[in-house]
Amino acid sequence: MKKSVLYGYFFLLLLSGCRNDAVQKPKNEITRVKIVSITPEDLSISVHSSGILASEEEIKLSFKTGGIVAVINAEEGYKVKKGDILASLNLSEINANVNLAGNGHEKALRDWTRAKSLYNDTVATLEQFQNATTALNVAKSNLEIARFNLIHSTIKAPSDGIVLKQLVRENEMVGAGYPVFLFGTMGKYWKVRSGLADRDVVRINPGDSAVVVFDAWPGIKFPAVVDLVSEMASPMTGTYETEMSLDGMGYRLASGFVAAVDIYPAKRQTFVMIPVGAITGADGKKGFIWSVSDSGSAIRHSIEIASIRGSEAVIAGIPEDVTEIVAEGAAYLKEGMKVEIVK
Repeated sequence: MKKSVLYGYFFLLLLSGCRNDAVQKPKNEITRVKIVSITPEDLSISVHSSGILASEEEIKLSFKTGGIVAVINAEEGYKVKKGDILASLNLSEINANVNLAGNGHEKALRDWTRAKSLYNDTVATLEQFQNATTALNVAKSNLEIARFNLIHSTIKAPSDGIVLKQLVRENEMVGAGYPVFLFGTMGKYWKVRSGLADRDVVRINPGDSAVVVFDAWPGIKFPAVVDLVSEMASPMTGTYETEMSLDGMGYRLASGFVAAVDIYPAKRQTFVMIPVGAITGADGKKGFIWSVSDSGSAIRHSIEIASIRGSEAVIAGIPEDVTEIVAEGAAYLKEGMKVEIVK
């Protein structure tokens, strides 16, 4: 009985060993791959970013002097014409200063006239006449200052445009130079401001062309031109601000629209177009491709992915001596693995 059980046990072990041998793959199996030839090309790869639409020129409008706001004639969103009165201060104090300066000027003019007459008659001295002349000049300057402050106690639209932001209400006290309105000029062109990473900003120069698309107008491509590329990163975002001039093409646009931007550098760079499937281990802009040595071994190369165009990737960083890469089967390769090239 014990012998029968023992024989049965050995039989099961033998059967199990045979089954494992049947499914094992040969250790010397060669991976089959397909290769494709590659050729460097001079291409202009677009820089993609997002941006914010703004008026061609945005101006903070304020009063020259402080005081109490008497009248507000425009609110946010109002479209105005050049010269329209947007706001004014209570002019009681300012008019009083103008009258005070005017009376002082009249007195100084009378004193100067009298001093000149006496000086011509050799009654007054030269010093007295010079003092009267100085006093007249000071009074004249004070009058000009008072009149200037009176003029700038009223805010007028500097051009045709729109009130983007109203920062003060009627009867509020404002200081000299405190912004009352954020005003945007209204012309044919708009500005798009976008923040670019350091690796992208070095490829962009003023004069480069761009294409802008807004969610508000899907499918409409607005042509633009790069006007300004910042030379210093923003301390808040770490990006470099780029400003583009955009033609509204007659469409209704508004400050604050979110834009998708593609900038096309005028300066071309050398890239290689390869199938997307040839890239392994992709991580952001980094990845790997494979080539086959003369001895039939797999060689891995680190590359930089510039962009994706459908089923093809635009890459840089391929060694100059690599003219063929693995297009199919790259996912199964390891460094130094023997491969077989198939058609």
